[in-house]
Parts: sequence; C-alpha cells; structure tokens
Amino acid sequence: MALIELKNYSFRYRGFKRKALSNINLEIEGGSVVGLIGRAGAGKTTLLKSLIGIIPFVDAGEYEGEVIVNGLRVKEQTIGDMARYVSIVLENPEVQIFSLTVRDDVAFGPANLGLPLEEIEKRVQYAIEEAELKGFEERNPNDLSGGEQQSLAIAGALAMMPRVLTLDEPVAMLDPVGKERVLSVVEHVARRGSDTLTIISEAGADIEAVAEKVDRVITLHKGEVIQDGPRSLFADPILDQIGVGRPQVSSLFAGLREAGVPVNHIPVTLDEAVAEMKRLLDERGIERIQLPPHYGQCQQPRTFGEEIVRVENLHHVYLPNIHALKGISMSVRSGEIVGIIGQNGSGKTTLARHLVGLLKPTNRDAVVQVMGKDIPKMDLRQVIKMINYVFQNPDDQIFADTVWEEVAFAPMMMDMPEQETKALVQEAIEVFRLKGHESDYTMSLPEDLKTFLAIASILPLKPRILLIDEPTTGLDTWGAQVMMDSIEQLRAAGHTIVIITHTMKTVARYCDRVIVMNKGKIIADGPTRDVFSRPEKLLEADIKPPQITQLGQRLADRGFPSDVLTVEEMQDLLLYNLKPGEE
Repeated sequence: MALIELKNYSFRYRGFKRKALSNINLEIEGGSVVGLIGRAGAGKTTLLKSLIGIIPFVDAGEYEGEVIVNGLRVKEQTIGDMARYVSIVLENPEVQIFSLTVRDDVAFGPANLGLPLEEIEKRVQYAIEEAELKGFEERNPNDLSGGEQQSLAIAGALAMMPRVLTLDEPVAMLDPVGKERVLSVVEHVARRGSDTLTIISEAGADIEAVAEKVDRVITLHKGEVIQDGPRSLFADPILDQIGVGRPQVSSLFAGLREAGVPVNHIPVTLDEAVAEMKRLLDERGIERIQLPPHYGQCQQPRTFGEEIVRVENLHHVYLPNIHALKGISMSVRSGEIVGIIGQNGSGKTTLARHLVGLLKPTNRDAVVQVMGKDIPKMDLRQVIKMINYVFQNPDDQIFADTVWEEVAFAPMMMDMPEQETKALVQEAIEVFRLKGHESDYTMSLPEDLKTFLAIASILPLKPRILLIDEPTTGLDTWGAQVMMDSIEQLRAAGHTIVIITHTMKTVARYCDRVIVMNKGKIIADGPTRDVFSRPEKLLEADIKPPQITQLGQRLADRGFPSDVLTVEEMQDLLLYNLKPGEE
C-alpha cells in the first residue's frame, strides 16, 4: 500500500472560481525524495497542505475526492492527528516560529505529542545538529537571519520524526552551500528508513540544487499533473514551456543538440554534465578547447557615474555581544547594479539597514553616506527620497487593503498632489506587471505578486537608489526574469540598484559588480566575472557560483575558463570548438 494516495482529488479555495487542484491521481511510496515542480500558483502548496489537513480544516473550500496518508483519510482526521505522520515546512518560516529560544521552538512539536522529556531532548539535539544550528540553542529566533530562521523551521519539522516530511520551497533563503546542506539533510532523513518520504516543492530558482537530490519528479501546471516520472524529466523542455525552467546544464546540452551537436542524453546534474562533456570532446579528439575571439564580451561594457554610496569602517554590535559588522568599507557608483552575497548571518541585511538609516553605527568614526549626506544624522522621511529598502519578506512591508492603496500610500504620506500620485502609481503598477490587480486584496495575493508589489510600492517616491533584499524570493523562473528585467528598466531610467540575494544565476546575469561578505567582513569586491572565477574565495563565504560556471571550473584541465557566467556564453564557447566555422 502506498504511503500517500490521492484519488480524483480536487480543491477550490472559497471565493475563487478556478480550482487550485483538479482531478489529481497519485500514489507515492516511502523511502524516496520527490520533487514537486511547478510555477508559482501551480498548486504545489495546496497539495502539501492537503496532506496534513490544513486543507480543508484551516484553508476552507470545495473538497472533492480522497487524500489518504499512512492509510488515514485526511478529511476524517484532525490536524493534530495528522501531525504525528506529516510535517510541513512552509515557504515563510516566520509563520512557524513563535518560541523565545531556538531550543524551545524545536521542542514545541515533540512536547505537544506528549513524549517523555528524555525523548524530547533526544529529538531536539538530533534536529539541531542536522539543521546545523548547534550553538544557537539559546538565541531568540527573532534575532536570526532569514536563512537561519528557515533552518530552524526545518529543525522543528525534523524533531517530529515524521513518516512524510514536506518542504515548500525550503532553500529559497539559504546560501548555496546551505541549500546543499539542507537538501542533504532531507535526503538523509528519507534514506534512514524504507518507509520515510520527503517531498520538496520547487518553482525554478533552485532547480539545480533540487535536481541533484530527488528520485521522482511530479510536475504541476494550473492545478493538474502534467509529468510524473524519474529524475531525468528535469531535462524535459516542457519545464521551459511552462515557465519553471530546467537546470542550467540541461539547457546547455539541449541547446547544443538543437544546434546539431550529437548529444547522447541531456544531463540534469553537474556530474552527469561533466561526463557527457568529456565524451563529446573525446569523440572529436579535442584535448583542450580554444576561446573564441569574442569570449567575455557578451555583456556590453558600461560606464558608471559618481560615487553615490560611501561606507567606511562601519561596525555594528547587537546586544549583548554579537559583532555583526566588523569595519565594513565599500562604495557604489551611480548606475551600477551591485549584488551583495554571503552566507546566512554574514551581515548583509545589517549593512543594508545602515544604508537606509534603520540602524546606526555602534562606532563613532564610521561613515555612512548617500549622495554625500550622512545617513545616521538624517530623518527617515529625507532618507527614503534618496535610498529606499525593499524587505526580504513582502509581508513585513505590505499593509494596505488593495494593491492600488499600497502603491499610493507613500506619495500620499509625502503630500504629493493627487494627479501626480495617480500618475506615479500607474507607472509603478505597469513596470511591475500589476495591471489588472489594482483592486485585489493585498493579503490574498500569491507570493509572486506580493514580491512585485513590495518593490512597486516604493517607486512613486523616486528614490535614486533602490536596495532590494532577495528580489526573486517566491518567484518562479519566469517571474524572476520579469522582476530582473523590470529592475534593468529602472536602471535605464536612472536608478542605481543594490540587491542582496542567494540566487547566483541572478547575480551572474544582471549584476555589474559583486560584494562578498563573510562573518561581518567584506572578503571580495569586484566585477562579477572576476569574483565568480575564484571558487576557493567564494567557499569561504559558503558560496558556490552558478552551475554553469562550476561546469567550466570542473573542466579546467580541458581548457575551459573559470568565469563563464551564462548558459548562452558556454554554448557559444562550445559551438566555436565543436562546430568551427559556423556563427
């Protein structure tokens, strides 16, 4: 008997016309890791919530068919009953964290099962170690970084020792090494017993990391299952067609095949790609590839204006003794798109909050200047006209009833004339593809539209500099491209952009420069191509470059450069060698 069965299952949320899930029929055995793939709004979260009973008991609606977990019909159980068998880690960890210490939060679930104290402590220690939170036991969860909070939510789920562990976009806020660590943890959990099942949902941003770990792929599109099969389905072009996208190595080899190169199979993991690339080169008798004359010129060189942000010797100590920033010095020039990257807790968000005046230096000789003005000495109403901050979690920023009211709030508070406000709001709504949603209730928006709204809401103030924390969080591959294209549009209109992100593909394609932070210090600062060509330096900060860059670095002995930034760049490089004489 399958661990999970869905029989003709459909669900429509109350107040919605379209079904979130339609006629789902699935059987899933234990002892595996399943990737639940689909764009934002495809029905992934709805399916996961259905397994534990959040649907229909919390999120109400029209429920048809059967959902059976561990032999139990979910709609006939309570959520408490199902929590003994199913754990869920939601996309936003803050909604699952409520205790005053990390230890207490991890212990909350087992304690509510009525387990003996000795068993609770055993589970807490196990979960904390697996989630790499050792040393954080007495920390207040509110003082953790976003990624650390996500690790805490996962630890809380692991402590329940579930038969089914479900994770909704679990690595979205983690650094690249952290993504691998968490996915290795859940893979280990699935392997620890033949009947343990792990389900990981993914919308595309971290498709490479998920593809490395799963055994089975179930793809949802508009509430229906359109794929169900082995891991090799990650190479199927349908993932591009529906807007999820494929792993970078899959896209590369698919492009080579379309160009006439005899590719045996489309790889989905980095190891598979290295092996297939060596085979291709060996068949052609190519010991070392040659760089084309135009290599590295895929991006037009840009010239930037005056220094617009200046930070010197910035320290920040959180009480009682957490030294979050240790003498930071950096600058940003007008017209740049700068990416700030680093492991969770490295100080990225603390630095950002200094730039917009939400925090003040804890050393008197620090310099934090924007457009030549000292930010610590300024009123926030003045600061937000020069530089404005978009929070990592849109729910921390959005509070108005409708989309239009949210975008209009800032200019109204600044006493802008009504007609000017209307024009500015309309412009922001069009730039971030929110047209048609003006009257939508903000709290019921899907996560992708909330992310667009968070940035759109600060545009009417026309800040010279936008500082955006994780601009693509909650977005699928298509949504991330729309977001970054919109940000490029803002740069073209005269804005300077600073983004904080864990998505290295985004940094490689869009950022002119990268600042790498590690334990409160800047350990690298330079053009993106230069920084990503130094994997050993990046590893100091728990960072790995994009998968396509790693492919070149793994093949350095065959002449591949260490600084390939995009799939297109690698494909051009290979076609120059595999099909010489052709453009």
